[in-house]
Amino acid sequence: MRGWWMTVGLWVAGGVAAAAPDKLPCPSPLRIAFNDVASPPVLNGQGAAFADPPGWQVEATRDALRRLGCTADLQRLPSRRMSASLRAGQVDFALLYGVTPERLKSYVFPMDAQNRPDAAWAPAFARLVLFARTSVSRPATWDGRTLPAGWTVGAVAGSVHEDLVRERGWPLDALPSVDHGAQMLLHGRFQLLLASRESLSAEMREQVVEWGVASRQPFFAPASPAFAAQYPEWTRAFWQELCRATRRQEPEARPVDCGVVPPPLAVGR
Repeated sequence: MRGWWMTVGLWVAGGVAAAAPDKLPCPSPLRIAFNDVASPPVLNGQGAAFADPPGWQVEATRDALRRLGCTADLQRLPSRRMSASLRAGQVDFALLYGVTPERLKSYVFPMDAQNRPDAAWAPAFARLVLFARTSVSRPATWDGRTLPAGWTVGAVAGSVHEDLVRERGWPLDALPSVDHGAQMLLHGRFQLLLASRESLSAEMREQVVEWGVASRQPFFAPASPAFAAQYPEWTRAFWQELCRATRRQEPEARPVDCGVVPPPLAVGR
């Protein structure tokens, strides 16, 4: 097992900047998973079927596959099942995941020369925003970090959102999903919700107000360990093409060219 991880570490540690050889053989089967919860315009439609249009996340994936000359079985799965399937190698890639310590142990991400997740090739970046109900007044002393006494922040359990809440030392209410979180916020279970702008529907965003951006986080399409070990060059090529396709499809999600890390984002903007 140690030797296997060393092998994977050698090819991911140098990042994915080098161009992959042309016409790599297509893996078969190739299975790519998406969440079954709508988050327009990232991912449209609810449930197992893809909507028309499916959202830029799916369009970018199809574009990347076309450029690689490959086809894949695109699936929509509930969040926990998708995570478990990726870990077990029942799907080969899953979109889109922020990086947490647990995910680094379970999945394979593109890594830079310092053996860190390589944000230069992250296909998308999300602004993590603190949302409040429209009826809640922002304290005059609000500085983007210090909560009023007794306040709690809702965040999806096991996500980069939860990690950030804990890092800031805010009281946490761990949630099963962002959909549940938005409804709980409106019903007053907690005072603030930490979520990406993209994860709230347009209807929901009309019912809440933003208290500022807490962080900008890279999101990736991690590979299952078994797939990455068997197809290291193709995995690297897919990450490259997915990044470029997202940049073409949705430049706001990928605000700079692939191969470049976006500059730090000022908190609150």
